[in-house]
Amino acid sequence: MNKKFYSTSEVLTKVRVSRNTLFLWFKHHKIAEVRRDRNNHRIFTAHDIQRILHYKNKLIPPAKALSGGG
Repeated sequence: MNKKFYSTSEVLTKVRVSRNTLFLWFKHHKIAEVRRDRNNHRIFTAHDIQRILHYKNKLIPPAKALSGGG
């Protein structure tokens, strides 16, 4: 098995979001958690990066984007 893994800093560069944003997406379950190495650091696959990009570029219809209604 010769799968390429990416570090958090590599993913931040590819996805172009801040570290805080990425970690908040994990915390609020906006994106699924990823694997971790033996030091408990997150490790990402190319598929994980695609899922993050998909969430980042997701469009929300205007009616659902409004939190209130008034």
